[in-house]
Amino acid sequence: MSFERQKKTALNNLEASLNVGDVDPALKPLLEAINSFDRYYSTSSCSGRVALLQDIKGKGECRFLGKWHRRATSDEVLRVLKPCDGVVWFRYESPILHVIARDIKAASELLKACRSAGFKRSGIQSMKEERLMVEVLSTERLDAPVMADGITLVSDEYIRYLVGQANLKYDRGSSKLDKLLECLKSVQAAI
Repeated sequence: MSFERQKKTALNNLEASLNVGDVDPALKPLLEAINSFDRYYSTSSCSGRVALLQDIKGKGECRFLGKWHRRATSDEVLRVLKPCDGVVWFRYESPILHVIARDIKAASELLKACRSAGFKRSGIQSMKEERLMVEVLSTERLDAPVMADGITLVSDEYIRYLVGQANLKYDRGSSKLDKLLECLKSVQAAI
């Protein structure tokens, strides 16, 4: 399938996801900017998230007890933290985008913009003849076990501290997304 056809399919899927609310609203301007270039299209994205994850003992499975694609509140996190089997992790994951580039030159230009915006862990994720996948990723991350087999390992005060740290990381990630949008607008203006 040609790059143009792949892009058309991806944009149709994005439109459907936007219509049902499956896309982080904060990312819409950035996705529009990426998709406005003839040499790129987005395939998946997340603006960053705070989550409580239950790692089910011995099963190799995880399930979300709660997740927030925005700043979270301590009350929200504490409300969903209930005794359960396995280990419960408090986690913050940085923004991530997957962007298909038409060729190596386009991928290289995108990576340059990503790095100048602070997305230092960005790179080419996969290479196929008809496309290259660029993963846009930052360094912000936080993982902490907060419960094991129904026993709370940390105080409510420590949960509040973790939420505060996660929100700082979320703000840092949001700032980088804003910088990336400005970098892409500058690149587009120069074309």
